[in-house]
Amino acid sequence: MKLYIFFLSVLLAACAPRNLTLVPPVSPPLQQEEVFAWSGQAAGNRLFACAAGIGWVDTSGQIVTWDPEKKAAGRGIRLPFAVSEDLFCQNGFLALPGQAKDRLLIFDLARMETRFVASDLTLRRILAVDGRHVVYLDGESLVVRDWQKQDGDFRQPARDLEFFNCHFLPERILILSRSHLFVFWKQDGRFQQFPLPVPAAGAFVHLGGNIFYGSSQRELANYSLRLNKLDWKMKLGHDLERQPLAQSGTVVVSPADNSILQLNRRGSVRWWLALDSILLYNLVPLADHLAAFLLNNEIKFIHCRGQEVIVFKISGRPTAMPLAYKNDLYFFMADGKELRLQRVGNRYGVDVKISPAQVQLPDAPVTFSFQTSNLIRPRIQCVIRDEAGRALLEKKFAPADRGRLVWLPRQAGMYRLRMSAAALNRTVEKELSFLVFDPRRIILYFQLYL
Repeated sequence: MKLYIFFLSVLLAACAPRNLTLVPPVSPPLQQEEVFAWSGQAAGNRLFACAAGIGWVDTSGQIVTWDPEKKAAGRGIRLPFAVSEDLFCQNGFLALPGQAKDRLLIFDLARMETRFVASDLTLRRILAVDGRHVVYLDGESLVVRDWQKQDGDFRQPARDLEFFNCHFLPERILILSRSHLFVFWKQDGRFQQFPLPVPAAGAFVHLGGNIFYGSSQRELANYSLRLNKLDWKMKLGHDLERQPLAQSGTVVVSPADNSILQLNRRGSVRWWLALDSILLYNLVPLADHLAAFLLNNEIKFIHCRGQEVIVFKISGRPTAMPLAYKNDLYFFMADGKELRLQRVGNRYGVDVKISPAQVQLPDAPVTFSFQTSNLIRPRIQCVIRDEAGRALLEKKFAPADRGRLVWLPRQAGMYRLRMSAAALNRTVEKELSFLVFDPRRIILYFQLYL
């Protein structure tokens, strides 16, 4: 098997195109653009990824989608009942309580269909959902429900306990409260609970057989699931209520002092970064970066491995936790009764400058300089047309990121330049109009007038 993989990798390397530079997931110049405007009440103003692209839930009982590839809204999907603001999305599924918290719906985001509906509940809070189980608080109990079975309810008394989050493993479910770690064994439907050596202050992340969480003593605690005891704890000096993140085999935390701390599994600090503003939401994981949305309207794209930061200033403030989708960030901004869907990501395009910039004259050369952004081996084609639409000049360029075109207009008039860049990753176009001005016509007009 290893020999097969070796020969396959050699073959793929031999077939790969030479001198091909890929565009990094976050590569300046970046841009913010409005892609869609919608009137309605979105549950929690939350976005989620789905088979149709990007989606959100209208509290009237409808799933709305927008396709980033087609740049168009999809057909709405009607739900059996109106839902509350407490939308919960995890592992490719939505768990939606009814407005009276007496019904529960589970929606499959890959198949875009309702998979489970339950009624006569007393839902307090949904903690987790996946393709088989949903975990929630029902009255005074912690409930794990196997929603693929008719009699799949398993309950654990949980009165007066505060819960943070859950994590699904193949054979068990980890559920963290402030004082205990609950373990639900799927095969026999059995609960176990273990008192925490130090109380938790927020949600945990699972990494390499351990869980990492912020403690009530302003520490980062590393708890071993195999030994059911603390491996180590690290003093932070500030509260850690946000959930830590697992990033490239390390743990990244964002304490209340608005900084970012990266540690290895042994607790050694690899990097510390001051954000210089208040962190509004949890860090958003991208392919190679973490996106930090700040109170000063900055997004800091943090590359932990390279210890680099890219800063981008946005216009406006997101209404809720942003969504990472195919290396772009999406979020809603409120504008009166409308929600405006925004995209922040790489700018793909071609910029054109005309020289001289002020006035173009007949029989005087006009220079067009172009520069592409985040395009892979773009082939440039330029066409200049007159007011009647006749093509006066056509020029093609070999793959290049920049270049220039010189044209000599013979007479005055309005002209239009269309420049298209067909690259390996996408095709973009740019158009601009310019006026060639003949001052001799004005002199002749004055002479005739006088």
